[in-house]
Amino acid sequence: MRLLASATFDAHTEGGVGSGLAAWFGAALDGPLRDLTAEDRQGIGASYAGTQADESSSRQDFSPVSARWPAMRAELLRAPETAHVRFHRERSYKPVAQVHSSSIIVRRPNAEASLLFDETEAAPDDPASCARAVGFLVAALDGVGPAFARLGADDEPRIEHTGLDLVLGRKVRRSVVEARTFLRGYSWTTVCPAELIDRLGGAAGLRASGAFHSVVPLTAGGVVLQATASIAEFSDETLRQVFEALRPVLPPGTPRPDPAHPELRFIAEDAGGTGS
Repeated sequence: MRLLASATFDAHTEGGVGSGLAAWFGAALDGPLRDLTAEDRQGIGASYAGTQADESSSRQDFSPVSARWPAMRAELLRAPETAHVRFHRERSYKPVAQVHSSSIIVRRPNAEASLLFDETEAAPDDPASCARAVGFLVAALDGVGPAFARLGADDEPRIEHTGLDLVLGRKVRRSVVEARTFLRGYSWTTVCPAELIDRLGGAAGLRASGAFHSVVPLTAGGVVLQATASIAEFSDETLRQVFEALRPVLPPGTPRPDPAHPELRFIAEDAGGTGS
């Protein structure tokens, strides 16, 4: 099991979608991927980095990212349609960690960004390691106020879809458009946008609910909600507590198992959200 984080940026993101993407990639390289970036700089490992402004444009190469990050950051601020950084170690075919973003499915001006952690950096059963992963979310999102974000195990959908989208049969584009009216999902760690916090009793109300190990408000709006100290402790009972705490802002509809994703965890009840 590895850790996977993802975030939804939209037109209401502070500074625009490009600012959100630059903050996400930058926080990943400075935080969870810091050692891999250092290996890349020393020639021990290798990185493959690039962007594509749109489908009619040529791909821009920013490899190695350890040397070309300032140029890549400038391009991310322009909100390219896709962007990626993949790290490989010697004789590793698959990337050991990667950062990715795309607007293809969620449609511009929206973008979805993800980070698949190096399994040696983030251990699901280690509270200190999990705390660092949550720290990445705070660092990446504090100044941008995303429409949604989550952090959990990599058995969740990789990008664009949330588990709740899948079990509700909810279209991704609708989920993204309504992200500041209905929360897109709930996970071990969930980032709730600023527009929904008052309906949950504010940060104080969320702390008082007892459903969360940690409640961290973001400077630009929103709050990071960590359910337990580690993912390994995220039991079915805790999942229920998170669901009940977030019920007022969850989309209506009765979720049903998705045969293509039998691993998804959810509460099989209609949250009954009204969006008001």
